[in-house]
Amino acid sequence: MTAAVGLQRPERVFCRETALVLYGVPLIAVPRAVHIRAMGTSEVGTRPLCGNLQTQAIQRRMPLRALAPPVPRGDAAEEVRQSYWRAVRGNTHTVEVPGITYDNGAPARVKVEPLAMALIDTVPRMGKQEAVVALDAVFATGADSRGWLTVERVSAGQVTADELMSAQQWLWSQRARSAWTWAAEFANPLSESPGESRSRVLIDELGFATPELQNVVRLADGSVARLDFEWPADGVVGEFDGRIKFTEAARLSGARVGEVYWNQVRREEAPRDTGRRVARWGWDDLADPRRLEVKLLREGVSRKRPR
Repeated sequence: MTAAVGLQRPERVFCRETALVLYGVPLIAVPRAVHIRAMGTSEVGTRPLCGNLQTQAIQRRMPLRALAPPVPRGDAAEEVRQSYWRAVRGNTHTVEVPGITYDNGAPARVKVEPLAMALIDTVPRMGKQEAVVALDAVFATGADSRGWLTVERVSAGQVTADELMSAQQWLWSQRARSAWTWAAEFANPLSESPGESRSRVLIDELGFATPELQNVVRLADGSVARLDFEWPADGVVGEFDGRIKFTEAARLSGARVGEVYWNQVRREEAPRDTGRRVARWGWDDLADPRRLEVKLLREGVSRKRPR
């Protein structure tokens, strides 16, 4: 539907969660609307998608939301909107819509706001887990020789620290500024998946000590392993298991189910052979934080604050 909106109205500029999806930024949930930037106050609002897309939109409950630019409290709204549009028009990006091509095979492309603006306007509105999942992915590298924060797992675009700093002028309230600051400071480029990012937020909210990420340890056989999480002072390793079931993994790899299972067992036992205890959790435990808490307590992960 996003592709259809953009191709029917090429002047449209996508924003908020829709822009993040187009950039390849992972989100916990599918956006509930297609987000475009309103070109004037009369356009602001939510409506069904037009034309031959209307039935689809109703069926999927995916309306079109035209959104005004964020206006910092106390500023003149119209002046800010004009300034915002000048900034967007000078930096609009064109990105490919995944899986959508023209008849000649050329990829469909649509306009999106700069990644920095999309992040600033969206992240402060998210819950903590959602915000960290997005920013962990965006910050998932260091700077290259030009000072870019290159985006490894984000498929399109790159963003600089200066661009993010400049975009903060559009934060519309102290609450938004505080939410952005917390998320940006909590984000860690070493998180390697949305599951690991969500885990870090829950570990913090449950009051446990902050784990170290991606530590490399030498195993008993002389090989090395990289750990998702480690609490060295407690002698505990944490592993987020976001892998698919053994049968599906076997189908994709061509290995037998038993071989996939025993490879997993060996992977889990290897850190234990070094004297570390291992806490392992998956998506079900993130949906029920009490289950994660029980697993960490059982293995002896210390608290940084009482509950």
